[in-house]
Amino acid sequence: MKKSKTQHTDPLLALAGTLECDVAEIKKQLKTSVRPKIRVVKGPYEDHPDPLIALLGTLESDVTDLGERHDDYIGDALLAELWGDEDE
Repeated sequence: MKKSKTQHTDPLLALAGTLECDVAEIKKQLKTSVRPKIRVVKGPYEDHPDPLIALLGTLESDVTDLGERHDDYIGDALLAELWGDEDE
């Protein structure tokens, strides 16, 4: 029986073989380890001000879709930092 290309290149299968566990266990571990911790603040804003609010309107940029794509920009910057990309 011929193996599909996916079976040869699937990193989860390779990791499962290395760790001698099944893919379902790896997926479970990934879900629990990368889940963001959410901080819930109760009460009026005045009791818990966001320090970044002070920066609103103080910076100029040609980027016009920051509100819609902020996660993309943050992700790109983090990956560039992780990979050591000096251009970012």
